[in-house]
Amino acid sequence: MSHSNDLERFGQQLRGYLRTVPREMGKAVVLESADNFRRQGYENDAGAVVPWAPRLVHDTLPGRKGKGGQRGPRRINPRQRAILVKTGRLRRSVRIVATTATTVTVGSSEPYAEVQQEGAGKRHPARPFITLGRSAKDKLTKKISAGITGLLK
Repeated sequence: MSHSNDLERFGQQLRGYLRTVPREMGKAVVLESADNFRRQGYENDAGAVVPWAPRLVHDTLPGRKGKGGQRGPRRINPRQRAILVKTGRLRRSVRIVATTATTVTVGSSEPYAEVQQEGAGKRHPARPFITLGRSAKDKLTKKISAGITGLLK
């Protein structure tokens, strides 16, 4: 009788633990996204960092004094600031959007996020910033395994 009670208790603990896994996975993706902005690229499944495509044209900063004292846009060198970072809104917008017992959705509220993530033709190459690289997957797998192992003790 005690074996079936132990097994039932373990099953309840395991179900409870597994309900926390999607949120942990979402947190890992959000942290990995912040790392992607820092390293200006993403880590692929082989563990190599793939740099984001460089800017194709110079950006402009509106309202600055241009040549000859004119007001208007000023061209800046695209290497002067990080790719995908102008105001930091995109970087700050990555968050867990929804979770269920078995899934997590991570996204951004910025309207241009999808174009940056997926790309839009030649003018806007894909620059994936919401990813889960090899090292983050490995850490997450170890953490989940340790959590399940902890239930067995």
